[in-house]
Amino acid sequence: MRRVRIGLLGCGVVGGGLVQLIERERQRIAARDSIDLHIARILVRDRARERPGIEPGLLTNEAIEVIDDCDLVVELIGGVHSAGAYVRRALRAGQDVVTANKALLADCGRTLFALARQSGARIGFEASVCGGVPIVRAIERGLAGDSIESLTGIVNGTCNFILTRMEQDGCDFAAALRMAQQRGFAEADPAFDLSGADAMQKMTILSELAFGPLHRFARMHGIADVTTGEIEQARSRRCVVRHVGSAHRVPGGVEVRVERRELPETHPLAAVRDENNAVIVRGRAVGEMTFGGKGAGSLPTAAAVLSDVIELAASDRRPVAERIPSSMNLT
Repeated sequence: MRRVRIGLLGCGVVGGGLVQLIERERQRIAARDSIDLHIARILVRDRARERPGIEPGLLTNEAIEVIDDCDLVVELIGGVHSAGAYVRRALRAGQDVVTANKALLADCGRTLFALARQSGARIGFEASVCGGVPIVRAIERGLAGDSIESLTGIVNGTCNFILTRMEQDGCDFAAALRMAQQRGFAEADPAFDLSGADAMQKMTILSELAFGPLHRFARMHGIADVTTGEIEQARSRRCVVRHVGSAHRVPGGVEVRVERRELPETHPLAAVRDENNAVIVRGRAVGEMTFGGKGAGSLPTAAAVLSDVIELAASDRRPVAERIPSSMNLT
């Protein structure tokens, strides 16, 4: 039995879910994988804030304490600047890192993977796209023997929740947004989701995995201007409105688009409702495969984080070239 000390950067919705999940699943993981997962330190902004189920003595305001006193770092604070500095420090020290930070990967993923390659560290990032849906692992390893031709999916739970509530409840955009905020699927300031920027970051990560570091032609449109009339007109044509991301090869690179689309009721993505996500992967050999499930929420996202933690903690140290996704290599 090997004990693995985890340094947790951030203890918000997903971080709290991860603590809960590790406590609940520790014995099962130990019996199956011979590893004892133990949270050593947790970085928080406010140590005085009450966090049920979390030992106050684990909390600290010093990121260096968390990074230096662990075997594996889990980054869940979000953003690019502070998170990037912490992740780079860990990678330079040769520590494995697990992150759910799509913004960080979309902004400087290639640099981070190059740094990991140099130091012999590994990066797990399953939770950065589609919450609990194992789409990263599927593209990176499950479909490694095929050439991917295109990706099409619903990757933002906030937008999908709003559109399906407008469709099924007949409410207007403002009412559907309030409902999403009340249920925790939308931020107090939802502009990043509604503009399509969140979905674009996720599609950027998936396109890097599927097609490599090619030049990207990006087009983005959100849902802030959707109306009940648009929803009703689509319904009259036996269609639904969904916010869809796509990526496919074009001359000179890869086109990545995020936009509203009117889909026939028979389309696989038309049945994806509320906070659920789904991605259709078309491969040259396998044809179309659909991956779907909970794309948001504390425990689904925490489960994806934990799957990366288990994989990194339980696996042997292989040659670096085998650990870094080939599409992320800069050589």
